[in-house]
Amino acid sequence: MNLRLRHHLRRTWATVFLAGWVLPGVSSALETQVEPPAIRWLLLDFVPYHMVDGPNKGTGLRDQYLSALIKRMPEYRHVLEVSSTERIFQYMQSGQPVCTLSMLKVPEREAYTVFGSEAFFIQLPPVLIVRRGYVPPGGWKKRPRGDISLAELLQSPEVRVGTLPKRRFGLGIDEALKQARASRPEQVLDFSEYGLLSGLLHTLGRKRFDVTLGYSIEVEQLRKTQPDLGDFEYLPLVEAPGLIVTYPSCSRTPWGKQVIQTIDQLPGMEAERALLRERYEALLPPSERQVYRARMAALNASAAAQPAPPAPIQADQPKPGAR
Repeated sequence: MNLRLRHHLRRTWATVFLAGWVLPGVSSALETQVEPPAIRWLLLDFVPYHMVDGPNKGTGLRDQYLSALIKRMPEYRHVLEVSSTERIFQYMQSGQPVCTLSMLKVPEREAYTVFGSEAFFIQLPPVLIVRRGYVPPGGWKKRPRGDISLAELLQSPEVRVGTLPKRRFGLGIDEALKQARASRPEQVLDFSEYGLLSGLLHTLGRKRFDVTLGYSIEVEQLRKTQPDLGDFEYLPLVEAPGLIVTYPSCSRTPWGKQVIQTIDQLPGMEAERALLRERYEALLPPSERQVYRARMAALNASAAAQPAPPAPIQADQPKPGAR
C-alpha cells in the first residue's frame, strides 16, 4: 500500500470516527424541543369579567372565554398576569409581548395597539353612577327616555365627577370629560391610584365627589362581595352609544400582529362568543336584560339587512363583457 493511499484511509476513518461522536449530539439537539414563544395575557381585577383570586378564581366572563382561546393556540406558551389599566398601556407602548382580551378601540390607542378584526364582546354602555338619593343643584334634567346629558350636568360647577383617567367609555362620554377637564379641571377628579371601580365607589360613598362612570353589572357584582360598598342609582347617558364593542388586542409589533392574525383565524370562537353573551345576559338585572336583548336583536337585524358582497369572479370564468 503506497503512502498516499494509507494517508487517505487514515483521514477517512478519522472522519467516520468523529462522526460517530458528533451525530448523537446533533440528534440529541434535534430532539430537544424549542420552548414556544410566550403571550403575556394582562388581566384586570375586574369582577365579573375576571376573577383573579378566591374560590371563584378563573370563572369570570372573560376568564372562561380566554381559557377556550388558549386551548386553540398550543403553539404559544400562555402566561396570565394580573395588571392595571395603566400598566397595560405602558407595556403596549414599550412594545412588550403582551395582549389583553377586551379593549375599546379608540383612535389614540391604535398608535401602539393592534386590534382583532372580530369583536370579542358586545355589552351595554356605561351609566352615570350616583349615591342613592343624590340630586344635583337644579335637579336632574332628564330627557323623554329618562337619560341625561353628562356634558350638560357638568355645566354646573357644583357637580364633581370622579374618574379613572385611562379608562375609556366611547367618544361621546370621553369628549364630555375631556372638555370638562380643559375648562373646569377642579371638577374632574382623577383617581388612578385607586385601581378599578371598587376604589372609586368607596370614595364616592365618602362624598369626595358626586358622580362617577361605570357599568351597572360590575357594581352589582361588587356588592355581592363588598356589602359595605354603598347603595347607588344608575342613570343612562345621552352621550353613550347603544352598545359597547371591545376587541382582543396586542402590542403593535410584528409579534403582536402575528398573534392577532392567529386569533382572527381560530375556529369555533363564534360559538364561544355566543356562550359569553348568554352568561353576560344571565348576570344582568331583568330590566337591563330586556334592553340588551332588544338592542342585540336590532344589531343582528341591521347586519342581516346589509347587502352581501358580490361573489368574486373565478379566474377560469370570463368577465362580463370580456371577449
